Amino acid sequence: MRFAMSKWDQHVLLTQNPLTADKVPKTVLYSKQNLINFIKKYGNVFVKHDTSGQGRAIFKIYKNKNGDYCINGYTIQGKSLKRCIANLNELHSVLHPFAKFKRESGRYIIQEEIQSTTLNNEPFCIRVHVQNIKGQWIVGGMFGKIGKNIAARNGIVNSYRDAQVMTVDELLIDYWNMDEDGKNQTIDRLQQDALSVANLFASIYPRREYGIDFGLTKNGKPMIFEVNTTPGIDTFAGIADNSIWKQIVENRKRAK
Repeated sequence: MRFAMSKWDQHVLLTQNPLTADKVPKTVLYSKQNLINFIKKYGNVFVKHDTSGQGRAIFKIYKNKNGDYCINGYTIQGKSLKRCIANLNELHSVLHPFAKFKRESGRYIIQEEIQSTTLNNEPFCIRVHVQNIKGQWIVGGMFGKIGKNIAARNGIVNSYRDAQVMTVDELLIDYWNMDEDGKNQTIDRLQQDALSVANLFASIYPRREYGIDFGLTKNGKPMIFEVNTTPGIDTFAGIADNSIWKQIVENRKRAK
């Protein structure tokens, strides 16, 4: 059984390649001092468990006007958490809830927040699903996800956290007010970046498929949030037009 590639290992790989180095958020391994420095530099940051998935063990952290550190996200058990603390030493019990039983939860990373938001200031990301067909990487499909309700505050966009899923066309036109040319150019950039990621990862961590999550800066530049090395396709089936899901399934048949 192959384990998923950790977030830190992904970051190291992506920043070593000139095609992707400037398309990843600034990231460091977690330490109290690194967190203080990142908050001072970027304002809002994310602290993420290095190997967890499904929106667990990820927190948005910032300093409020009273000087307290505010935490908003989901614990490693998947429970919603929102609180402010005066001392960052209190964060340890949040990140490592089993420390009292002498069990650490593993490594965390810190990332700057990328303002990937709709015109209504709702956080979103775009999943690009790439597939290898007889040695050739292709884009099998794409979808957009917009964070609603609590996600609008903590910035955590995840299909397991009630994100609204839609086609990328709908996201870019209806929620970003792009014209047809702008939409097509953005999709082309996303696809080219996704194929660059696939070729890079395949040289180190070969898989038949990858799911790459992107955000877009205010200027429309794609930023790589994460690479899923064991991507599912159930979310594609939830889109009203299921032709994308059917195409991915057909591609899998061709790849055999």
